[in-house]
Order: sequence, then structure tokens, then C-alpha cells
Amino acid sequence: MHKLLRYYSQNRLKIWVLALAIVFVIVMIQVLNNIVKEQNKQNTKERQETASNVVSYRNESKTIIGKSNVPESYQEIFGNVIDKFYTYCINHEPEKAYELLAPDTKRVLYQTQNQFEKLYYEEKFQGNKEYAFQSWSNSVEDIYIYQVRIFDNMLTTGKTNKTYVEDYVTIVQVEDQYKLNINGYIGRKNRNRNQSNDVINVEVINSDIYLDYEIYNIRVQNKTNKTIILDSQEKTNTTYLTNENGIKFEAFLYELSQEDLELKPKETKTIQIKFNNVYNKKLDITSMNFIDIVEEGKDEKNKLKIEL
Repeated sequence: MHKLLRYYSQNRLKIWVLALAIVFVIVMIQVLNNIVKEQNKQNTKERQETASNVVSYRNESKTIIGKSNVPESYQEIFGNVIDKFYTYCINHEPEKAYELLAPDTKRVLYQTQNQFEKLYYEEKFQGNKEYAFQSWSNSVEDIYIYQVRIFDNMLTTGKTNKTYVEDYVTIVQVEDQYKLNINGYIGRKNRNRNQSNDVINVEVINSDIYLDYEIYNIRVQNKTNKTIILDSQEKTNTTYLTNENGIKFEAFLYELSQEDLELKPKETKTIQIKFNNVYNKKLDITSMNFIDIVEEGKDEKNKLKIEL
């Protein structure tokens, strides 16, 4: 016992330092264990919330424009398609994302996977990205538009998500599957309308509808032995659409050359004309109007109205 007391007396400082160090280590281990437990609880809660959200997509189904939300029967279906597509994109698997595109989007915007990668994927998904989506609007035609925001991953880039790339998508059923229209493209509508006058015949084949404009594909036939110009392009309001309220939507004729609008004697050609009508589910387009048709050798202009 005497030896033990003598050893303690000679090494008292070392013993207390060691004891305090051991206590400190024990306390730190307990603190770290508590931190890990709390973090695990938080992660579990977030996973549960995420899992719940994946099942229902209730928050994402609340429509921004209008009072009508996405019906409950569609929420999971639409949410899953959007999640799959953009998860493939941020995981840099564009070939899988391309398979989820609707046929009209492939036909009109991206005929090949390479076009999709160059014109859409590479432009929006360089580096580490995240995404979020929200129902934007829906219509009586069962067209549901979602707003998608693509932004930098905060954890890997250190940047905030205040700056983002915006896109608008719609979901369509293709046989027993659901596919995406992207890049503001809503879909194609067959028109199959035809009208003639003494000099010209116009067949409205279909229109490709975008969120901010509409492109009509028309077939024009010159019935005369003279050159015809569909519009002189001297004014901006001589080729237009009208809706059921009589509102006019002018064509973007500046995007076309005079050669595009010119028809040689007896010539037939297909022309694409863009109109500035913003997509509106409630107002149907009722007619296409040409009031500045020029016939070679005549001063008086011809007019043609095609009921849609």
C-alpha cells in the first residue's frame, strides 16, 4: 500500500492527465454517438417522407395555374414518368431517358438519340444537377403540363439553386405506357381541313402545339398558270389565326423567305407557318386566314379563310 501511495505521489500529474483524457474520450464518444443517432433519425424521416411523396406526389400535383389539381388516379403515374426521365438525365444515362420520350417529340424535335443528346441533354445536364417539378396547368382534353426546374447540386457545387433552367413537359399515354413531351412541346393535333378559291387551294394538315406558339403544317396548291405569293410580307397582320372569341394570332412570317411563300404555276408545296398563340385550353382556334395573296399581274389581293 505504501508503494502504491508513493507511486501516486511521484506520478500524480500524469495519473490525473491520463484520467481526464479517458473521461474526455468517453464523453466525446457519447456525444458523437448521439449525433449519429439524431442524424440517422433525420435520414430515416427524410426517406420516409420521400417514399411517401414518391407514392402519391401530392405536393407536385397541386396546379400553379388554375384551381384544378392533377387527379389522384394520375398523380403517381405522371410523377413516376417525370422522375424516371430526369433521374436518368442527372445520372448521365441519356439513352434510357430517350426511350421515355413520346413519339411526337421524337418525330418533331429529336429524330435520333444523338439529336436528343446534343440539343437537350448536353445543354441542361452538364455537371451535377438536381431537379424539381410541379403541375403547371391541366385541361379538359386531359393534357397535363408540368413545370420542371433543373439546377446545380448544392452539396457538390456549393452553389445555391436560385438559378435554374426551366422546362415544361406533358405526359401522354402510348398504348399501355406513359411517355413525355418535353422542351415546351405539348403535342400534335390533326386538322385535316381544306379550302379553295379561284387561284389557290390550302390544306391544313396538322399543327404542332407548344406552350408559347403553334406551328401549322399546310399544303398549298397554285391552281393558276401564274406565280402566286401566299403573303406579300408587307404587313405583319395579313396571315393569322382566330379563336372562338374573334381574337387574332398573327403569323411569324419574318421567319420565312419570299421563296418559301412563292408558288410557281401549278406548283404544290408544303409550308410550315408559326403563329404566336399561347396555348390556352379554353379557347379553340377556329380559322386560318390569308388576306394578302398576290397573283402575278393583278393588283387586287386574294383572300382565303379555312375553317378549323
